[in-house]
Amino acid sequence: MNASDPLLQPLSNEELGLLENVLLSGTAPEESMTSVEMIDGYMTALIVGPGLPHQDIWISYIWDQENGEMPRFSSDEEAALLREYLIRHMNSIAMQFEEDPEEFLPLYEKIGYHDEEEMAAAVEDWALGFTTGMELTHEAWKPFFEDDDAAVLAFPIFVLGKITDDYESMSEEDLDGLVRRLPDFVIRIHEYWQDNE
Repeated sequence: MNASDPLLQPLSNEELGLLENVLLSGTAPEESMTSVEMIDGYMTALIVGPGLPHQDIWISYIWDQENGEMPRFSSDEEAALLREYLIRHMNSIAMQFEEDPEEFLPLYEKIGYHDEEEMAAAVEDWALGFTTGMELTHEAWKPFFEDDDAAVLAFPIFVLGKITDDYESMSEEDLDGLVRRLPDFVIRIHEYWQDNE
């Protein structure tokens, strides 16, 4: 990869904020992902998983998983800019796993939050985004879930995304442990697919 390519430049905090503003502005479809953490989790699942769909497919899934509806952009320039932001963020995750997967951190580990409640919401969004990425390519994920040793790696993601009922029955200490170890589980999911391509 050519690191001087504009599409390989990571998003700045300001650009992440602009992306999130679009998600929350009301111009995006009702079914859109609602935070940059959710998008980060979604993209991470696509990068570490069994295959990356065509750009048009994974981008449209961010806005509307059911009908393919797109945001009401104010101009073609805004639409092009948002597409560029999404591609750049996807590329930065891909580069992380190509160059140094052991140092992977989810976006919520790189952003400061006002309080524990806000942090917990960010982690939940990230985990929900990851499961959405799995859903987009669910057929290709089947061998992973049919392998008991591999499938257990997704358990923390389902718990923290509140996909299962386990969240309510776990202690705060256990949940904190899952949050701390979540990057390791993602790294191991990546290793599984590297070994089983």
